[in-house]
Formats: sequence, structure tokens, C-alpha cells
Amino acid sequence: MTFRQYLFWMGLSTALCWLGVFSIISIVDPLEGGILGVLLLYAALSLALIGTFSVLGMVVRAGLRRQEAVSRHVAVSFRQSLLLTLLVVGALILQSRTLLTWWNLLLFAATLTVLEFFLISFRSGR
Repeated sequence: MTFRQYLFWMGLSTALCWLGVFSIISIVDPLEGGILGVLLLYAALSLALIGTFSVLGMVVRAGLRRQEAVSRHVAVSFRQSLLLTLLVVGALILQSRTLLTWWNLLLFAATLTVLEFFLISFRSGR
């Protein structure tokens, strides 16, 4: 699969996920839909954010570092998009439970940063 094909399919699936998020918000009220409505909203939002952050990160990396292999750009941008999505969705979950404070968010971000550094060191050690 070429880089253009990957970007096309990833962009298309991300657009479909965003369409799903907006459909869930407009058609099904997540608060009245019970736990299933909330789970569907968070799942669709997570997939949409992963796709968006991954495509944006990959395009920026490919533009800045042309000498590296594209597969490395894809792997790094996907890993970082997972962590960033975990931060955003985790903050939304904490906010929905009225547990989000600045120090909770800071601690959560610091934990994910340490995890990213661990993953970088684990990868470079192999």
C-alpha cells in the first residue's frame, strides 16, 4: 500500500467516524440512551480522534522528515495519536463525572508522557 492510498483510506474512515459522532449526538441523545449511548459516543469519538491525530501527525512528520521511512512515520504517529486520544477521552470521562481538575489532568498527562518515553526507550533498545 502506498502512502497516498494509506492517507486516502485513513482519511475516509476518519470522516466516517466523525459522521458517526455527529449522528450519535444529533439523533441519539447519549444521556437518554443509557450506557449504550454513552459507550457508542465515546467509541466513535475515540476512533475519530485517533484517525484525525494520526493523519495530521503523519502528514507533519512526512513533511518535516523526508529522509526517514514512511512506515516509521505511520507507527510513531499512530502510537502518539492513541496516547493523545486517551488523554482527551479520559478528560471527557472525568469531566462527565465532575472529577476533572487541573491537577488531575496534569497528572494524567504526565503519566501518558512517561508512558511515551518508556515506549520510545523500549523501541530504541531493540
